[in-house]
Parts: sequence; C-alpha cells; structure tokens
Amino acid sequence: MFGDDVRPEEARCRRAFLISDADREGLAACLAESGAVVVEAEDGEPPGGDWAAVMVPPDGFFLSLTTATAFSLQLAPLVGATLASRGGLGDDKRSVVEQCLQEAVANAIIHGNLGISSTAKDHPEGFRVFSQLVNSRLGDPELRGRRVELFVRWSEAALDISVADQGAGFDIACLPAEPSGRSRSGRGFVFMRALAGRVEVADGGRCTSLRFEL
Repeated sequence: MFGDDVRPEEARCRRAFLISDADREGLAACLAESGAVVVEAEDGEPPGGDWAAVMVPPDGFFLSLTTATAFSLQLAPLVGATLASRGGLGDDKRSVVEQCLQEAVANAIIHGNLGISSTAKDHPEGFRVFSQLVNSRLGDPELRGRRVELFVRWSEAALDISVADQGAGFDIACLPAEPSGRSRSGRGFVFMRALAGRVEVADGGRCTSLRFEL
C-alpha cells in the first residue's frame, strides 16, 4: 500500500522499532531516526500485516499504531514536530500540514476503524451521542486493536503523507466537491482539498494521501 513508487535501491528501512506502551516521547525519539519504521507491538508481539516490507527512504518514516494509541496521542503535532526537526517542513507550511493531517487521522480513527458515521453528530444531542459511541467502540478489543498507519516522505519539492486504516471503507464516488446543506459527511475531505496541493483516496476509502508543495 505504501511506497510503491520508491525504487528499492534508493529507499530501504534504515531502522525498525517495535514498541510497547507507546508514548509521545518514545515515538518522537524513534521517528527522529533516518528511514525509521516504528510499529506498536501489543503484548510484546509484532502485529501481522505487510509493515516489514515497507520501503522507507532516508527522508521519511513509517508509523503503525493501534486505534487506541492513535486516539490518545496528538499525532498531527508530533508528526509536524518530527518533520520540522528533520528538515522536512518549514514554519510557513507547518500549520496547514498539521491541520490536514489531523483531519485525515481523525477520519481513519473515527469513521474508519471505529465505524462511526458523521450522521451521529446531526442528532439533537450530537456531541453526547458521538462521545458515547467513541467510548463504547474504543472498549471493543477488536476495534481498538485495529491499525492506523502513516507513511511520510519528503524532498526539496514536496511532502507526501499517506494515512491508512483497517475499517470497512466507503464509496469514494460519494465524496462531495464542496459542502452541501447541513450534512457533515465529507466535509473533512473538502477542507483537506482546500489546503493540500493534492488529496487522493484509495483502497476503497481506507487510505488518504496528501501532497504539499514545499
């Protein structure tokens, strides 16, 4: 899913980290490494999937977290700080990148892995109903253990970020070009498209790729 257009001779994992009880400081230290692959291990065991085959360039990193951990951490500021410290993002673009990434990660967690529809917020007591659904589904071991994965790489010209989830996906053709009425569905993609240089959705709605010109 990630890194399909990166040539093997130019991109390889420099260091892989399997971490348990992931926290902000530990993740930041791992992501500071060139070409890092950082994977949250549950109960000391690495997850299944194709993460071990991910090709990561020196100016890049791959991150795989459980839904529960991704929900508890502020990933967008963490990624923004990592990019800034590694020379992949200047102050002039950082706020825009973090805003778009926050939206993409929230979509992956809430609508993807937890399977909560935007229509929950249209209820008269939308915030309460929405919060109850989030808390309830985070209590489901299967849902909280699903993965949110980020693949990040940059060059002098552009920054590319892909965010993937393990949810049911959605019909990409239904994404609106602009907000319509009072419906909240699809507004996040309209927002991202307004700020990012390019937004692409693949894998049946389970992977969102953002490009920012630098």
